[in-house]
Amino acid sequence: MAEERIIFKGNPSTVTILGSLVLSVVIFIAIGVGLIYFHDHLPQGNARYALFALLLIPVFIFLTKWSLLNFISYEITSERIKIIRGILSKRTDELELYRAKDTSLIEPFLYRMFGVGNIVIVTNDTSTPTLELQGLNNAQEIREQLRTAIEECRQRKRTGIVELE
Repeated sequence: MAEERIIFKGNPSTVTILGSLVLSVVIFIAIGVGLIYFHDHLPQGNARYALFALLLIPVFIFLTKWSLLNFISYEITSERIKIIRGILSKRTDELELYRAKDTSLIEPFLYRMFGVGNIVIVTNDTSTPTLELQGLNNAQEIREQLRTAIEECRQRKRTGIVELE
């Protein structure tokens, strides 16, 4: 039996949370400009500091999104696909490659600008009928390697997909 080899191992690209970053920066600037503009009319003492603490909200939102993104891990091997999610509690979803029926590459405009894409895999697995690997750098190359690995896995296991009409 062939030894399992790793095709890809990594996390989704930060490009997937670019919208959150832009929104956080806009909110941060808006709050900052508002605090500067109304500086003379702000209450004195602790209330003033509390208003300046509002600047931390967009920073916290972005850092939360970023840390959640970094706690998603993809591993594609010659035998299976593993998705590991979680910070304190972890969940591992696994799909055997011979169960994959079809793959699609989805590259939204913004993702294409950064060379990022999503790979959608349609399977005949009842618990995971579709599987999406989001925000992968070099997604087109990974999809081709995945497609080849799926065919090789089917040949090794002597399985195939039968389509009935």
